[in-house]
Amino acid sequence: MQRKNEYDATRELGVPVTLIDAVEEREDGSVKFTNLDMLLATVAVARVLEPIQLVGAELRFLRSVLGLTGAEFAEAINLSDKSVVSRWENDKVRLGGFTEKVVRQLVLNLLGPRAPGIAVPENAIPGMKIRPRELAEGALRIALRLERQSEAAGQSAEQYASAA
Repeated sequence: MQRKNEYDATRELGVPVTLIDAVEEREDGSVKFTNLDMLLATVAVARVLEPIQLVGAELRFLRSVLGLTGAEFAEAINLSDKSVVSRWENDKVRLGGFTEKVVRQLVLNLLGPRAPGIAVPENAIPGMKIRPRELAEGALRIALRLERQSEAAGQSAEQYASAA
């Protein structure tokens, strides 16, 4: 296997992500992600910390990483109309500002501990000014680097951190 310096993981993850020093390419051309659970949690946390309006595919990705069905997701954010999650995910309806912050906070609460390489500022979501997608400059792409840290007894720990 050969480690790739930079890899576009958009196809595999469903959201625009560039991974740096984090993917090994096998001889058959397939790729191996280091600690997939941590990677998915880190991508989710990094995305909710970006103050740009969420779109359907990103919401579907977040729900999937949380391991929730649409109905369970609706219940987790206290929605009475369970079908609205499907409408959000298919870009039929946009999330409202308050609801979007509730979704972002849920992701941080549940996935933040699984993403140790991402620093989460205090009150990051309540004070966030979410910009409309149309006003975002350029395409939103998350860039993460796999960092290896030496620990006691010769063990090494790995975590994904922002590469920006």
